[in-house]
Amino acid sequence: MKRTLLALAVWAGLSAVMPAQAQAPVWKGPDGKPVQETESMKSKDGFAGALLVTVDEDWRAKWDTPPDTKPDFKMAETVPYGKKVFVLTFFSNPLLDAQGNANVRCDLQIVGPDAKVTLDQKDATCYAGRIAGNPHNLYLSAPVIQFSGDPGDPVGIWEVRVVLRDAQRHVELPLKTSFGLKEK
Repeated sequence: MKRTLLALAVWAGLSAVMPAQAQAPVWKGPDGKPVQETESMKSKDGFAGALLVTVDEDWRAKWDTPPDTKPDFKMAETVPYGKKVFVLTFFSNPLLDAQGNANVRCDLQIVGPDAKVTLDQKDATCYAGRIAGNPHNLYLSAPVIQFSGDPGDPVGIWEVRVVLRDAQRHVELPLKTSFGLKEK
């Protein structure tokens, strides 16, 4: 479930790299030049995170490939009732304890266009345990949220919010993205 940061060119041709001398991950484009961080892609104090909502039901097969393979996820834009979307949260470079263990926590929230919160989970375990590979690789967090709108759910823009925390470094990354829901 890891991917080298150079292979994150998943949804917008963007990747993250950790230069050997750098203090914090810097998100870079395919040309190697830094790109501006977004609401769904941030880094702070050496910890990086990204949030993606995809319509790919085969997201796991796309992710579980050799590290040099770049997964090509189709972002959820506007989906009809009944169409599944999957919320994927990625992280890189968590601070490891003396045993090589990471402790990445997250708050998960989905908010409808009517401001009603349909999912609100606090302090979930996104990743806990040993990082066998390079901590600068890109990792997929454990909670992958599956969502589909039902008839009667409000149409419009649904917001996904994730606060990704490196509990050992005491760093938070508030990430946010959205998708539209429409009637069939």
